[in-house]
Amino acid sequence: MPEVRQRQRPSLTEPLAAWAVAIVVAAGLFWLGRAVDFVQRIMQGVIACMFLLGPHLATRISGRPFDERAAGMHLGSIGRGARTLGLALAVTWPAFIIGFFLYYGVVCGDHRALGGLCSHWHGAGGAHWHLPDGFLLLALSQILVVAVPEEVFFRGYLLARFEESFPSRRQFWGAAVGWPLVITSVLFAAGHFLVDFQPGRLAVFFPALAFGWMRSRSGSVAPGAVFHALCNLLSEILHESFF
Repeated sequence: MPEVRQRQRPSLTEPLAAWAVAIVVAAGLFWLGRAVDFVQRIMQGVIACMFLLGPHLATRISGRPFDERAAGMHLGSIGRGARTLGLALAVTWPAFIIGFFLYYGVVCGDHRALGGLCSHWHGAGGAHWHLPDGFLLLALSQILVVAVPEEVFFRGYLLARFEESFPSRRQFWGAAVGWPLVITSVLFAAGHFLVDFQPGRLAVFFPALAFGWMRSRSGSVAPGAVFHALCNLLSEILHESFF
């Protein structure tokens, strides 16, 4: 009787190496940019290009096939994407806004925490609602330079590669979830922290779970990219209005 060979899991060397190189380059640009003004000005654009081109370069170097469409690197169904986006906004934004006021209400209670930031805290009742200066340019930057490149790299390329090795078998609100979602979210948070070593950056682990869930539910990185940009803009508006 012929021996049945167990299917070998694809190696994680390629995606982990791609992640490591991306973070080293991003960190190098960040710290160099603190000393060189030109690097500071081009840093975000260079990092965005790296995240967009990184999957293609990594797969070409490794010679391992990669299906970009299967990885969600397309617009997908507009209707399904809109429903996924609406559900994410309805569930997370009320919690985020409440958490914003609770956190700063406690931390800035004596106006001595967080350096000089809390001295500008107006409190929940002291808002002066207005948009940040250059809001339209900020919005374009958030979607094109931040959200889309990060979603392509993390929820498109990395999540797809981890799914090949550890397929998600559980379902949560119409999306397959499992270790790939957790691992990708950990790498997303760790990458943010390792660039500038600010512990608070590790908190992006939690929205990363939502971004990955949206990618799985909609079949596209597009809804997560829009949600990613909207969350960043909401944070900017809240900080601009209450500080």
